[in-house]
Amino acid sequence: MSEQFIRVRPPATEAYLANPHKGCCTFQHFNGDELFPGTTWSESGPTEFPRPRGPRAHGGEIGTAVRGYLPTTVAYCRWFWDLMEPQQGQYDFSVIEKSLETCAKTGQTLAFRAMAFGAPGQPAVPKWYSDRYPVERYYDTDFLVPVPNSPEYLEHWGNFIRELGRRFDGHPLVENYTCAYLGPWGEGNAEMTDQQKTRFVEVFKAAFPRTIKIWELGTGQAQIGLHAAGGGWRMNAFGDLWNTGSDDVTLDVAWNHHYDFLPEASTAPGVADTWRTGPIFMEAGGVPMNWYEHGFDLDFILQQGLKHHMTYFMPKYTYLPDPWIERLDRFCRALGYRYVFRQAKFESKVPRGGQTAFDCWIENVGIAPIYRRYDFALRFRQDDHSFIVPFSDVDIRSWLPGDVCLRRTVPLPQGLRPGLVEFSAGLIDSQSQEAKVSFANTTRFKDRWLLLGKFEVI
Repeated sequence: MSEQFIRVRPPATEAYLANPHKGCCTFQHFNGDELFPGTTWSESGPTEFPRPRGPRAHGGEIGTAVRGYLPTTVAYCRWFWDLMEPQQGQYDFSVIEKSLETCAKTGQTLAFRAMAFGAPGQPAVPKWYSDRYPVERYYDTDFLVPVPNSPEYLEHWGNFIRELGRRFDGHPLVENYTCAYLGPWGEGNAEMTDQQKTRFVEVFKAAFPRTIKIWELGTGQAQIGLHAAGGGWRMNAFGDLWNTGSDDVTLDVAWNHHYDFLPEASTAPGVADTWRTGPIFMEAGGVPMNWYEHGFDLDFILQQGLKHHMTYFMPKYTYLPDPWIERLDRFCRALGYRYVFRQAKFESKVPRGGQTAFDCWIENVGIAPIYRRYDFALRFRQDDHSFIVPFSDVDIRSWLPGDVCLRRTVPLPQGLRPGLVEFSAGLIDSQSQEAKVSFANTTRFKDRWLLLGKFEVI
């Protein structure tokens, strides 16, 4: 007796998929822009639009990348306070608005950060602030910074953050927001009480309730932020194996981030398992060309990233070493989630108005889950008519690396007539019902739906 079920095992692919919310990021630029020259970069985000375009890479799905870089779906930018609040209470967020408009054209989302001030030689706090409110010298320099524990800093930087959140929290093209408040660029290296840190965390929590928040690793910021508000963490010196040495320490055992900072900071209470619910963002220490020129161990660096379940890698939008670019490409494809549809099983003949048994096995061969909500759905297509059935009880954010098995009895849509039905699976936006995430299989359509096969309505 012939089997009444169809089993389908779609061929897997290792190709780049241009999936959202993961992988390599541009920095202060967008897909197709010219790269930063040499090994330099700017801490100030873009202010001119449209952007100058660079030479494009060869063919295929990586056509949005310029030569010497990798394709991306995430742009990361950061701007200083003095640009966006030049006069007290007068806000100008046009650079963010235009960046979001640019992302819509380049197929990216925007991860961003606002910084109260930089380092000596870079923008300080707005003049209106330093003229009226408590500031102090940054260590032994003439660079003026807010007194970290002052109520005035909490009030006025807090007011800015609240207005920023009012404008952009929940925007569909905002990927995440890095919460910065302590030290140059908000990356730490300053003294602040835990009580003041907690107060700032509450400001960010209230300002960005719908946006994924990213917390700086170190100086207790990540621990306090993750405990109170959730989200993910970032490290701003990924790949740092610098061996500067000193009169007392030989070069081979000099302090660096990978040996003396990351292991301890990433295993702190409340931080180690962050990747299960919030993304890990790594920014290159220096740029990869520095690593290459100084003979750093790339295999060790990349292994550390995979071990920490990274979702984003930001190499500062500079030219990547030609001998390394294929390894960096494979690394970035492995970041975050990657869903291979291994098998589907469904009935070959279904009565009109009836229901079909449906089983499937999906494997997340990536190193992290996705952190945005999309619905797993089935599409029934017959002639020019499509019917989409979402599994609204399935939260794909829980799909950690490994296997996912779904088993359902699915009622047929009422509009299906007797005859063959094209049957597909997708990961869809619940509002538009458009498939937004591609499975890592070769039988997917251009609209990101994955063809499972056909069955007959009788």
